[in-house]
Amino acid sequence: MRKIIVYTDGSALNNGSDNGGCGWAYKLIHNGYEKMKSGGDIGKTNNYMEMMAVLQAMKSIKRKDIPVEVYSDSQYVVKTLNRRWVIKKNKELWLELLKEQKKFSNIRFFWIKGHGINKHNNDVDFQAVKEAKIMANKRLKKC
Repeated sequence: MRKIIVYTDGSALNNGSDNGGCGWAYKLIHNGYEKMKSGGDIGKTNNYMEMMAVLQAMKSIKRKDIPVEVYSDSQYVVKTLNRRWVIKKNKELWLELLKEQKKFSNIRFFWIKGHGINKHNNDVDFQAVKEAKIMANKRLKKC
């Protein structure tokens, strides 16, 4: 396989509230090898975490000359990166995403139905939600 396939997802419990746990996850697939990575934050929105998943995935790819296909269940992310929607919120993060996108010779973004039958999408969804719960529990322990 001469391309890298990426699945991303973000999650926000209590979307956008100051104490809501948030998570992101991505899975890279290349030549039969799979790599999953995830992280979390507090008080972000689901859109922000969807964007963070894509950004972290793009940053992790060392070979920017190999074709990349990114699958996300966020139309907000896919349509904006495909220049179909105008940036209104999260401008700093969008600028970082667009800067990273320019480093690739061939990167394409596709929308995939969330919570469906795609195993890889379900894997990143599960991991993003898990990270959000971990962050929420950390927040509760600090109170």
